[in-house]
Amino acid sequence: MRVLILSAISILFLSGCASGIDLIETKSTPVEREPLDLAPAEPLELSDPRFIVVTPDNADEVFDALREEGSDPVIIGMTDNGYEKLSVDFARIRQHINTQRNILLRYKEYYEDSSSPPESSDQ
Repeated sequence: MRVLILSAISILFLSGCASGIDLIETKSTPVEREPLDLAPAEPLELSDPRFIVVTPDNADEVFDALREEGSDPVIIGMTDNGYEKLSVDFARIRQHINTQRNILLRYKEYYEDSSSPPESSDQ
């Protein structure tokens, strides 16, 4: 008898909780992509540095030539290994800039071409 009463009370509690819940209706609507208004990056206009190779044999001639043209005869030195490292670093910088440029172009393609998803490329 106790089991029957406990079962009836349990059923009443369970059914009583379910009757007071309001259903939540969710709707999703697609949102149109806004076209990106990005101007392409302008290429940099860099000045060409002038490199003069100064050796113990031509140091006096280089200093005299610098004085004649009105430049201060100053040496900013770099070893051949240092110059090689600098060249490698500039190549890495160029590669990084190209990678970032490609990422921006892919974002632009994705947001402006809403008719089809962008294709993946392995670079």
